[in-house]
Amino acid sequence: MVSVLITGLERETGNSEKTKQAENTKKMIAILRERRKQKLLVYLAYDRPLPQQMPEEEEVLYNEINQLLTKEIPNSKLSRLKITAEIPEVITAEGRKIGPYKLGEVIEVSNSGDAEFIVKNKIGEITQ
Repeated sequence: MVSVLITGLERETGNSEKTKQAENTKKMIAILRERRKQKLLVYLAYDRPLPQQMPEEEEVLYNEINQLLTKEIPNSKLSRLKITAEIPEVITAEGRKIGPYKLGEVIEVSNSGDAEFIVKNKIGEITQ
């Protein structure tokens, strides 16, 4: 319905007011789509079910994002580490933040890359 309106406005190329109205309509639709996407992300962030009356396109997007978020990470073996040096918050080579940690603290790390980073940099050692 909206696309028919925009097409009709664009056909009247000689009328600058109609051209401007078509551009404004396109901008408003783009803003509305962004807000709808944000709303879906809020539902996902707070683990809330979707309302019953949801457009099919949005429901498909919601399900795709939800599958990505709930997908098991293959390298998520839990490692117990004992911290051997007091450190502030550190950013790993993969861009994740770890820490701050205190000397003697025992932590559980689910990402094998983070555990490897901690051991290689002598921040901690593996414990059982």
